[in-house]
Parts: sequence; structure tokens; C-alpha cells
Amino acid sequence: MGVSQPKYAGVPEARHDTLALEVEDSVPIVPVATAVMDETSRLEHSSSLPTAQKVGGVGNKQQQQENHEEREDGITITWEKGEVQPSAYRDKWFAVAFITHFVIVVGSAMTLGPVAWKNLKSAIEESATGDEDAFSNDAYDEYGDDMFAESGADAESSTTETQGFPPVGFWVAVVFIALVAAPALSLLALTFMSRNAIGLIKGSLWFSIILCGLSAVVLLPLAPPAGIVYAVFTVCLIWYARRVQNRIPYAASNLKCGITVLKTNLGLGLVSIGSMVGLLGYCMGWAWGFAGLMQLDVMFVSSSASWNVEKSSQDETDLSTVGSVVVFFFMLSFYWTHQVLRNIVRATVSGVVGTWWFSPLEATSFCSTAVSGSFIRSTTYSFGSICFGSLIVAVLHMVRNSLRSAQNNRNLGLVMCIVVCIMTYIERLVEYFNKWAYIYVGLYGYGYVDAGKKVISLFKTRGWQTIIADNLVNRLLGIMSLTIGLLTGVCTLFAAFLVEEFESKQGWMGIGFGVGFFIGIILSGMFMGLVSSAVDGIIVCYAEAPKELEDSHPAIAQEMSQTWAEAWGDLAGPAVIALGGGLGVV
Repeated sequence: MGVSQPKYAGVPEARHDTLALEVEDSVPIVPVATAVMDETSRLEHSSSLPTAQKVGGVGNKQQQQENHEEREDGITITWEKGEVQPSAYRDKWFAVAFITHFVIVVGSAMTLGPVAWKNLKSAIEESATGDEDAFSNDAYDEYGDDMFAESGADAESSTTETQGFPPVGFWVAVVFIALVAAPALSLLALTFMSRNAIGLIKGSLWFSIILCGLSAVVLLPLAPPAGIVYAVFTVCLIWYARRVQNRIPYAASNLKCGITVLKTNLGLGLVSIGSMVGLLGYCMGWAWGFAGLMQLDVMFVSSSASWNVEKSSQDETDLSTVGSVVVFFFMLSFYWTHQVLRNIVRATVSGVVGTWWFSPLEATSFCSTAVSGSFIRSTTYSFGSICFGSLIVAVLHMVRNSLRSAQNNRNLGLVMCIVVCIMTYIERLVEYFNKWAYIYVGLYGYGYVDAGKKVISLFKTRGWQTIIADNLVNRLLGIMSLTIGLLTGVCTLFAAFLVEEFESKQGWMGIGFGVGFFIGIILSGMFMGLVSSAVDGIIVCYAEAPKELEDSHPAIAQEMSQTWAEAWGDLAGPAVIALGGGLGVV
């Protein structure tokens, strides 16, 4: 007799004092087990993936008594998993800090932005008028009345150059075609990747080898040291490609699973586009507010430079203490906001993956309840946790940039170079750690610190022993994004060609291609980023609850189980490859 499909409530968590799980009787739980096995169960199970056992009249009573895992409702729960947290605002003070800083930036833009724009416009007009007057006086002194004899010809030439600039209709046509072509090509690419995942991953891997090899051939006669480096990279990539051949099917199965989640919940695309639009609006407001504040006299102090014979005796202005604080604040704000918006999307995708995994009926439409519910949780209860982790990365990014600017000091050049390299490595490690932490935030609603502990537990104490760097899917997604950008540019190039022929103008085709390529890269990058986030969420879900996938999506579960056994059959636990880039656990 089957078990009715429950509403997604996360994966149950076992108590430490006993392996039995206490759950509410009103909520039916599907038998679950993770692919991570401890030493005791490793001796008792011979299959590559453990499975949950339905205990009862047909079960092994002796084994049930030895393991003390039998429940009254006949469910065996062995492994500790994530647990959905109660609805509560976590890390709320970081959310308060982010909202406060955002209000300051917006307030600065609204109050001081118009003044800064007016002053900038006046300065540009005065500069143009002064240059024109100076040129007229100098030209009249040199050429006299002969200059005005050619004024008509100059005016006509100026008018011709102005007419050579593409009109508004040209821009509207090119942008419209790009906005239509890029999403359409991205959806076609998702279908194409889903049907040819293994071949495309292999092709992307060998494409990297060929590109690196060609770079080595070109650079060897021009810059031998760089050519030698690329040659060494080529050899390493060839060795790497041969070593990971048996892992490609497993990576492909995860990729196809992630594409399935995205195609059944395309409303995630609206979340990503909304994040991009929000970032563009914030950048405009940020620029207005920053320019307005920098117009204030308190931002600068005068310093005499008459003591330096190489400089004029006029006073120079430097940033004051207040100005330095304002610059630091606005730069931190820019990095922080960018990280927050990006991580909101990642947490939302993780929540949708969890719903699709555990309760698929709620994640089967464009704007499903999984999409709306996950987005609301990410922007309310989990918003503080997202702000917390994003602030850490933003601070590290600012420190690295500050150290990089200090490399100009010749006395400390080598030291600063080493420090910058170390900071870059630390920043990437934190970003990689956050990537997995936000999956737990989106799946279960943990706070940032608790999610970090879950990540450490997942990677360090669950019997997963080897850390590798497999970048198979991420490489493919990058190449597909570049290809879509080029194809979008071709579409807008054709439109520019038609307009150019109709208007009898020259030089517009390059503009059309550039605009299409830029828009195509951005939009396709958003879709490929959603796939990468979905794949990361699938990695965690498969590690914690493969049985649920077998119950809700049996065909996908069978393929993932088979490819995992082919790739990692010699390991005691499941293999997790870093499909989104960076380190992975196997």
C-alpha cells in the first residue's frame, strides 16, 4: 500500500541519543536514507547505495532488534539529515543593517543626486563653451576672415556626422530582437544539453584542451615563457580529461536533473531577471548618491603643494576623513548589494529544488507555489542569513582590492603580490563555502552559522574522504553562454544589415552585433547560472535523501544511481563533484 505524498517539510533529522526518529503522527514520512554510510552500516550493506527498509511482517526482525531502528509506523530512519526550521527571522540584525545602508544610499540619491547632475551638466556646458571660444579666438588670430568662408561647409559636415549615428528606431529594433532571441536560444540550449549532456561535456573538455594548445602554439614564438606555461596546461588538461572520462556520465545525469527542475519551474527566470533589473536600478541610484555626496565641501581638504618644486604652488585637494569613510561605505555597499541579490536567487533555486525533490506536485508549473514560496522565504525569514554571508564576501573583496592597489608601491611590490594571492584564495574559499551554505539556507531555512555547520558536517564527517576539482558542468555552461551570446549577436547583425541597407548608412552592423552579443551574454548567463544553482542543490539532496528521488522521479533516480556506481563504485559513500566550479567532495 503506497504512502500519500506529503507536503514538503524537509528531511527528518535523527536524534543523537537514539537512532529512532520522533515525528508527528499526522505527517506521513516516506522511507528515507542517505547515500552516506557510517562504519557500522558499511559492514552490513554490500550495495553501492543504501536503501531505506520498510519494516513489518516481512522485515528482518533480528536485524531490527540489533539496530534499534524500528518505529511503530514501520519506518526505518538511520541517518541524520537536515530539518526544516520553524518560520522565524534569522540573523535579523544583518538584515536590519542591510536595509539601513540601502535606505541611506537611496536617500542620498534622492536628495543630492539632482544637485550633482545639475552641477555636472553645468560644468560640461561651461567646458564646451570655453573650448569653443578659445578655439574661435585662436583661429581668427591665425586665419582671419578666411575661417568664416568655410563655416557653411563645416556645418554641413557636422550635420552629416550627426546623421551617421544610429537613430532611436535602430536601437529599439536591435534591443528588441536581442531580448527575444537570447531567451529563446537559452531555452533551446537547455533542451539540447538535456538530450546530449554526455557528448557536450566531453566536447567542452576537449574544446578547452584545443584552445589551450593553440594558445601555446601562438605564444611560443612570441612570448616563450607564456607559451611554455600554456603547453604545460595543455598536457595537464589532457591527463585530466583521460582521468575523468568515467565521471562524465554522473555529471551529465546531475546536469539533466537540474535542467528538468528549471524547465518545470521557469518562473525562476523571472526571479533572476528581477534580480538583474534591481541591480541595474541600484547602480543608477548608487552613482547618483555617490556623486551627490562627493559634491559636498566636507569630503575634501586643501593641502598646499608649494613645497614641491615639481608641482605648481596652487593648493591641491585630498579626501578628508569623512570623505574616506564615505568612499569606503559606498564601495562596500556596491559589493554587498551585488552579493545579496545574487544569493537571493541561489537560495530561491535551492528551495525549489527541495520542493521538486520531496513534494514534486508543488513544483510543476511556471509560477508554482515552490517558486513563490521559496522566493518569499529568501526575502523574509532567510534574508538576514543571506546578508550575513554576503557581507563577509564583500569585505574580503574590498580588502583584496585595497591590497591590489597597494602593489604600486615598489618597496612592497613582491610582499603585496603574495598577500593579494593569499586573499584571493581565501575569498574564493569563502565564496565556495557560501555556495553550499545557501543551499541549506534555501532548503531548510537554517541561519547562516547553522548552515555553515551543516556544510562542514556534510563534507568532513559523513565518510566522504577525497576532495577533488571537477569543473565539468561549469565549463559546459560557460561555453554555452558564450555561444548564445554570439548567436544573438548574429541575429541583431542581420537586423542591423537590413536597416543599414534601407537607410544607406555604413558602420551600423558592428554596433548591432555588439549590442546583441552583450545582451545575449547577460541573459544566457542568468539561465546558465540557474542551472548551476539547481545542480548544486541536487548534489545535496541526493547525498541526503536518494530514496525520495526514487519515489518521486524513479527514472531520474535510476539513471543517477547507475552513473554514480560507474564513476564511484570503489568508494564507500556517494561522490559529489563540484559541478558549479571549485572544489568537490567524492
